Amino acid sequence: MNSIKKIIFINYLICLAGFIAELIFAYSLNPKENSVFIFLIAWGSLPIFALLLFLRKTPRILYSMNKSLIQTSVVVGFGVFFKINSIYIQRDPRGAFALMTVPIIQIIGALFIGLIIKVISQRHFCSEDDQEEP
Repeated sequence: MNSIKKIIFINYLICLAGFIAELIFAYSLNPKENSVFIFLIAWGSLPIFALLLFLRKTPRILYSMNKSLIQTSVVVGFGVFFKINSIYIQRDPRGAFALMTVPIIQIIGALFIGLIIKVISQRHFCSEDDQEEP
């Protein structure tokens, strides 16, 4: 298994872990209705689906895939950490507002980090092209 496939596998594994964490968080909130349970899962998983779209469009080059691994780790890690803090550590009524805003912050973070990765990758490949032409 080459290194690009390993990084892609790790990216998908992090996304899967984030999705499983969303299931656990929704279950631990113990909503009374199934529609609220489904909404919590769908709303919390929205940033993960955005990351999967980024992974789908990322060029299968080691340089770009390393950067996408950073993006996936930061976005999923932030969401899991913040939700653990809001649900288990500091339980208060404002935690519901925090749980509703975390996916928005994650999506904005994913877009921002994705934009930075795109610019860095373009500069990297442009500098390689300039070095190859004598």
